[in-house]
Amino acid sequence: MKKIIIPVIAIIMAIGSSAFTAKKTTSTFFRYQGATRTQTDIQNISNYVAQSGTPCSDVVNVCGVTLSTAKNIGSNPATSEFNAEKANLWLSQQNHSPADGAIGMEP
Repeated sequence: MKKIIIPVIAIIMAIGSSAFTAKKTTSTFFRYQGATRTQTDIQNISNYVAQSGTPCSDVVNVCGVTLSTAKNIGSNPATSEFNAEKANLWLSQQNHSPADGAIGMEP
């Protein structure tokens, strides 16, 4: 019986402690709020503002982008993350289809 209990306790302790070390995955949706759909506006970080939810529902125009860094509502994206998506945002607008799963589109 002791031969079974000790390994079971060790497994339970290992599983329990891993719950405290696992990273929490977060992300933020940044809604596009530019005046036009030009390349300059689509690729301007200032035209994207963090908001709750992802209210995009179509595939015609860029609506926004989901990035992995958690940000407060109303703030702009992290520069490094946004710069990595900039080309895909413009490509999505040109093709009227999201270039990757992070980009949301709207009518």
